[in-house]
Amino acid sequence: MTQQAISKKSTSRAAGCLVLMAAGALLLSDNATNEVSRSLRTEGEKIKSRSVKKAKEANKAGKPKGTKRRVDKVDTAEKLEHKIGADDAGMIWIVNQPKCGTGSLEQSVSIKLKCKLVDGATYGEDMPAKPKTRFFDCPGEKKLFRSHWPETAGEIKQIADAHLESKGKKPEKCIVITAVRNPELSIPSRFFEPHKVDWCDGLQSKEEVTEAYEKYLETSGTPQTQADTTASMLKAFGVMDIVGAMEQLTDTGYAFFDEPEEDGPWAGCELLFLQIDYEESNENLDRGLDHAVEGVKMIQNRKREEQCPKAADNYHHLIKHGVAEEHLERYSETNPEIRELISYYQSVEARV
Repeated sequence: MTQQAISKKSTSRAAGCLVLMAAGALLLSDNATNEVSRSLRTEGEKIKSRSVKKAKEANKAGKPKGTKRRVDKVDTAEKLEHKIGADDAGMIWIVNQPKCGTGSLEQSVSIKLKCKLVDGATYGEDMPAKPKTRFFDCPGEKKLFRSHWPETAGEIKQIADAHLESKGKKPEKCIVITAVRNPELSIPSRFFEPHKVDWCDGLQSKEEVTEAYEKYLETSGTPQTQADTTASMLKAFGVMDIVGAMEQLTDTGYAFFDEPEEDGPWAGCELLFLQIDYEESNENLDRGLDHAVEGVKMIQNRKREEQCPKAADNYHHLIKHGVAEEHLERYSETNPEIRELISYYQSVEARV
């Protein structure tokens, strides 16, 4: 072999080694970069977790059981695209669990939109008269309806749709609003409601009030239904897992669901799911309502303690008393969502 050939071969081998070394370096660089990225993400998650934990501990400190908690949220400063704009025609349905902000939601929408209460017969003779069900006409071809009962609301919607379609006035846009609240808050509130005239003076002892409450939990058919409307409306939009739905509220305190039953009364509508007790400021409710219907903000009715300040201690005592496991076991036989919802809230309280 000539000296020139040997030189060319050596040069070729050297070039090959350089290529392999470069490739190895690139591979090591990629691996190192990925490892650093993973480390940063892990450390960032740890820092975020510690910050959230500290914030939650700070917000929980000194707060009695049953008060609203502040949950850290994602940045929601971006501009919203309203489901029903200020100039849009639309149908707005409030189908909500009793003692979960129904009156506040109704007045929040009706006052902002300047709605007028009307008789259900406006929609024809077939419109049934149902308790706690209201009809409103609003400027700009908007309609507002409110009910506690999903079956009633569904029946009314079908009649209203048929009536408006016959006149060529059925709006295309439709929003349904339902909310959730810790049953260990809504159950005592619902229990106290019929007693507020007699008990607002606060002269009853805690023992007397607790005895009446326990009798209510034992014999009334109402407490176990305190998650029924919420669960029913979620199911109407394809959400079968109430705990899974609650987890979607973690960051913002509200969520939309847009897959109603195709042959059901809510076809063509979107569901706004609100958490009433997400935070004290109600910012999540303001944002969720405005996201659904432009310009609507939460107008809070007076709290139980404000309605009956002398009975506030007794009312708080019932909240702290809670709902015993023996009651929950019985309730869950026919209404499993009530136990699932209470367990969810208890797990959140335990985590913070």
